Amino acid sequence: MNMANNDELKIILENQIEKLLNSNYKEEKNINEESLKSVMKHLGLSNDLVPLAKKTFELAPKTKVLWLHLCECTGCSESLLRSANPSFDELIFDFISLDYHETLMAANGSKAEELLEELLEEEFILAVEGAVAAIDTFFLTIGAHAESGYEILEKVAKKAKAIFAIGTCSSFGGIQAAYPNPSKTCGISEVLTQKVVNIPGCPPSDINIVANLIFFSLFKILPELDSQNRPLWAYGKCLHDLCERKAKFESGEFAENFDDEAAKNGACLFKIGCKGPYTYNNCPKVKFNAKTSWPVASGHGCIACSEKDFWDDFGFLEKPMANAFAYAKFSQKNENKILENYNLKYEDLKNTIKDDEIVLYLKEKSEILYKDENQNICNFLNLEFESNLKIILNNISKNKLGAKLVENYSKQFLSQYNFIQENFDEVSILSKDIWKLFELNFILAKGKFLEDKKEFVNYALNYHFKHPSPYDFKLSFSEREAKLDVNKSLRMPLIYLCGGLDFEGIAFSCLKAFGKSISKINENFKDKRLVLSIDEELNSAFLQELLAHS
Repeated sequence: MNMANNDELKIILENQIEKLLNSNYKEEKNINEESLKSVMKHLGLSNDLVPLAKKTFELAPKTKVLWLHLCECTGCSESLLRSANPSFDELIFDFISLDYHETLMAANGSKAEELLEELLEEEFILAVEGAVAAIDTFFLTIGAHAESGYEILEKVAKKAKAIFAIGTCSSFGGIQAAYPNPSKTCGISEVLTQKVVNIPGCPPSDINIVANLIFFSLFKILPELDSQNRPLWAYGKCLHDLCERKAKFESGEFAENFDDEAAKNGACLFKIGCKGPYTYNNCPKVKFNAKTSWPVASGHGCIACSEKDFWDDFGFLEKPMANAFAYAKFSQKNENKILENYNLKYEDLKNTIKDDEIVLYLKEKSEILYKDENQNICNFLNLEFESNLKIILNNISKNKLGAKLVENYSKQFLSQYNFIQENFDEVSILSKDIWKLFELNFILAKGKFLEDKKEFVNYALNYHFKHPSPYDFKLSFSEREAKLDVNKSLRMPLIYLCGGLDFEGIAFSCLKAFGKSISKINENFKDKRLVLSIDEELNSAFLQELLAHS
């Protein structure tokens, strides 16, 4: 959903204040402006809204919050209790009314059940901590009436004004849903028809819980969400890009063990399992326990706990995502080809293209061909890059981090480095062929030329993880072309090789990055279908899937 802009939010608050001033239904109180400013800052809202927000909270009756516990460990509640700005007591006395929370409330037994039924007759927002066992419901049977967690969830969700899944268990199933998932648990959004805002994390930070509850309490609308229904203000950026150890990642400086000097001096933890490059969360910014610290700062890698199925999909917690450390063994194999292939020479192909097609040509050069309004054959893909590895390494070395990266690579991969020095000269070689880029990745890892393109594809096919490592492909659009800049991307295989990633992971990630770019370009031609033009021995269902649906 789209986020309301500053002016729209201002109007919402002004209308609320006007109604409250003309109503007997108000609940006057004092609001700590500094706490409110802190929350508004985290939400990315303008300071201009703070006076109006303060006035609204000072007048409005507190929004009732009903907090359910399902299959969980109560870690999310522990995080909530450590709220600092506002403090937990400030939160429940001034901002919301936490009317039902089985861990914290005084009521228990039949009195708790009576309270729950009474609250269903009032307006409230629902916060759910924990996954739900919706199939084998005996795994979560609660109370004297032996109601299942699923039955209670459905009953309460029907009456809620908004629903927040607090933590990864509630959002995506969490550890209960990890393979083989004997209890058949899942995230609550999989069984509810209502919109659910996911606030994943194991646990999420106190800020991510509190600020989202306050946002809805204040504006009566949901925050802007990503494709997994996570609030963009909290989960919209890659955690890795916010990390204080990122400079060490860029220079190829990795800890080998948790207690080595490199780790203590701020080296990147990627080689000992940090999953930061695959994770979207704001942990480095908001931290935990009243902003005391967060896992990477304290010396342990990110475990991608806010990502769906992180227990299964990211391998061992303290190892890089190389095949040797995958226990789920995700298979990339796909038997169904989804794209037509025109295995033709370039000039013959130009006479074959239909009006409703765009053709991805991947032979001696890489182009995306289409017919314009005058029936002319045009190329939409602008791809050109330096393909002399000696020059590429020299270019990477022009800044301090890059120089350190090349130095670390040359020490750890001496034979590959020497191969490059011996087989490349000082003459620039520009290429328009994406397969040449793939070969350069191969040379950096293997120290030899790629003799068969299919070998590269097979390495990618044999990768056991579903999540690619990020590659620095820059795609920009103008009216008549898409420019794909890959010139800076070749520092990535240097980093990943030094960080313990195997070539299967590098090949898969590079292909996936190219496929993602093609998918974005394809979105510009919604009235045309994508067709391939590739040598038939390379025309696999796996490669087609990467190019069409990345």
